[in-house]
Amino acid sequence: MSAGLARAMVPTPPAPDVSRATLLALAKADARRYARHPLFVLPCVLLIVLMIVDYVQNKGGGTNPMVATMTIAFLLGVFGFVIAHRLTTSLRRTRELVGTVPVDHQARTLSLCLACLVSGMAGAACAVHMLIVNALWPPQGIPPSAPVTWFGDYPAVDVLATLILMGPLAALGGPLLGVAVARWAPFRGSALLGVVVLVVATAIPASDDRGGAERLASAWPVLMDEHVENGKVLSTTFVASIEPVWALGWVLCLCGLAVVAALLRDPAHRRVLVIAGAALTLGAAVSFALALS
Repeated sequence: MSAGLARAMVPTPPAPDVSRATLLALAKADARRYARHPLFVLPCVLLIVLMIVDYVQNKGGGTNPMVATMTIAFLLGVFGFVIAHRLTTSLRRTRELVGTVPVDHQARTLSLCLACLVSGMAGAACAVHMLIVNALWPPQGIPPSAPVTWFGDYPAVDVLATLILMGPLAALGGPLLGVAVARWAPFRGSALLGVVVLVVATAIPASDDRGGAERLASAWPVLMDEHVENGKVLSTTFVASIEPVWALGWVLCLCGLAVVAALLRDPAHRRVLVIAGAALTLGAAVSFALALS
């Protein structure tokens, strides 16, 4: 019997359970890959340039302080979908981290989900910038008595919930969805299809005739309305039919479900994942209902 045949007859042992230290090491490696990807570096450079322009021109968000979240969602969320998809599918084409403790696909998937926090943290930094510039140059409607979607005209908890939902969570949710899609549809065309769906879904303009349920169910929930006259935004208001705090809970549950969906691609820990998915689904349904109550 040849040595090659003998090796082939030896059953391959299952990958051992991954320790927390190993998982963190993998997540750090994936986070570095994410942070170095051109589709992350270039949007970050553009966002930094836009931040500098704000300070040079001494301006904040004007009559629509939330408008910058659109840029965050597109540059970090949509492009993040592509980055995460590419990083996930690359595991099928290359043998990375040679010489480390062997791990299964589920552990690698979880590390990639943790790496998506890079995009979320970049979105959080942009949100902090929005808070700073609007503190330096407070937004004001036209006339000044007109409301704007910011502190003073609305409760602080609603403003913060909306800012987090439409900015950092959009930056995090896109990459997490990219990981899930890549695990279940690991071909390049799925990335292109996913981007088209995201862009079309997020490009639909918010209008007064869109109900609260339709707004929440969209790829990027828009919780404010612009009041425009002669092409100029005079003021902005929160959608009266949506509770921002519960809308935030809805999107958080969706992000969790994206992680569960990605991990369910592998058979390990399936019972725990199904229970977690059921709990998140229930939480999402309750949050959705309360957001519209």
